[in-house]
Amino acid sequence: MGRSQGIPKSVLLATRVTPRINEMVKLLAFREGLYVSEWIRQLIISELKSQDVLGRPLQAPTNSVLLLEKDI
Repeated sequence: MGRSQGIPKSVLLATRVTPRINEMVKLLAFREGLYVSEWIRQLIISELKSQDVLGRPLQAPTNSVLLLEKDI
């Protein structure tokens, strides 16, 4: 688990999860040899790449719906 040589990270992005999700995330991060924060960062970056939004400005959808899941 080394230090990144890229752009310094200065913004904190936080969320709350259930204890079960917390344990699953810790386990998956450990299996990949990553800190939880780095594992989540890679997950976010992967999703942004799959949405093809990293290289261009974001635009709000014209008709969006927020779906919530009680507990995954």
